[in-house]
Amino acid sequence: MKKNNFKSIIFILLAINIITSCSNKDDDTNEKEDPISNNDPLVYVGQTTNDRLTDNEERFYKDKIPNKELVATLNGNCNPLDSGILNNEIESLSNDGGGVIRIPKGNYCLRDIILRSNIHLKIDPEAIIEPDLSGNIKNKNITIFVVGEDFYLENVSITNLDEDNTDRSTWFQSNIPNGEYGGVKLVEFGNVKNFKLSGITLTDSFSKFSNIVLNLPASSKTNEVSTKGVIKNVFMTNMHVGYGVIQMQTGRSILCKNISGEGGITMRVETGAAKTNMLNEKTVDDIVVRDITVKNGDAAMNFSPHRVDQGRVDVERVIATNSTHAVQIAAGFLDNNTNGVNNLGTFDSKSYIGDVIVTGGYGAQVKGKDYKYFSCDKRKELIEKCYNPDDESVTGTSISAVRNNASSNADCANGSDGGCYEIIIGRITKTNEDFELNDFFTYPSSEIKGCPKVKKPEEGNCN
Repeated sequence: MKKNNFKSIIFILLAINIITSCSNKDDDTNEKEDPISNNDPLVYVGQTTNDRLTDNEERFYKDKIPNKELVATLNGNCNPLDSGILNNEIESLSNDGGGVIRIPKGNYCLRDIILRSNIHLKIDPEAIIEPDLSGNIKNKNITIFVVGEDFYLENVSITNLDEDNTDRSTWFQSNIPNGEYGGVKLVEFGNVKNFKLSGITLTDSFSKFSNIVLNLPASSKTNEVSTKGVIKNVFMTNMHVGYGVIQMQTGRSILCKNISGEGGITMRVETGAAKTNMLNEKTVDDIVVRDITVKNGDAAMNFSPHRVDQGRVDVERVIATNSTHAVQIAAGFLDNNTNGVNNLGTFDSKSYIGDVIVTGGYGAQVKGKDYKYFSCDKRKELIEKCYNPDDESVTGTSISAVRNNASSNADCANGSDGGCYEIIIGRITKTNEDFELNDFFTYPSSEIKGCPKVKKPEEGNCN
């Protein structure tokens, strides 16, 4: 009897050891999956990592603005006096310790609204914010809200009334009409700490500049950049292919979530402004991006370091529909800034992008530099097409999920092709096969060669 009990105990211990070994093997597989082992042509398994940047909002923004509240006494009806009125009310309330200024329903044309510390602008969902185009604006650049251009400020917010509501019907509205201006920005962040921007629906007119920009302030100091902020709940349409919703030249510890665009590139972490690459000093780090989408555009997400070795960017949940690519990963390079630092530029190798869902199809904004990935017949069709309203792209089909010329898989080699770097690429899922290329990735080697040269038709003779 005792002998049988002993045999039973040995059997149970062996069984537990086998189960534990299998469990540990599964855990190891979850650490880093091998994409080659996947047989589903619509799924790229990619890699996983436990070393990720956290995305809890409390890490990025804390509401420290006093509860004192007043209603802005604006004229509405696009009165050019409203900018001066609002600036005076902001300065007065900030000097008094700060508080909330509510902008009621109405149509307001504003320019150079200078935010100050401890001010929260809450904008009614029936308010429409447009740029003030009065006076001589020919070829001039216009910014509606200026946050930290000429002086440091902290604890500022521009939101809809119900600032955390994800229902677009509760968001305030903004329009960027056509005009003789050079370009328009809805808001530009500079030397600011602890800020929030949320609840915006914007209709553009394929104008130049991204509508939300994070850049160096007037001082051009790389230690005076936007720090600790949240940008969320944003939807913009009619975007220029060369721009988009957000352009991040600078930023430290910034969370961007629930950002959607139609046209252009929704989120550009592209540090190409001349002042940001005078020195090889990191201007972007600890950037977290969640739930970012693009439709009928160029891409949802763009990495492009321009001369500077930048920090970590962590991106998860990307959706692209009928766009050229879902993600662009560009190698560093020496741009046209002849005074820039002699460095190619990279992103930190711990940077991550994953959970990408891409639907291919017709409707993408295709730029001339991407024609080379199309067959000769399709390339001819693209060249002979009329430009879209942005005067830079034509409408075509999706190419692939990710365009990448920065990795070793793209045959990037330091010293020849440019600033090579690797970021962790996680799971990519295609919902269909309506892409120009069968692969998940577009590399320089994906170019279709041997096509006859086709001349762009003169204006008025395009298709």
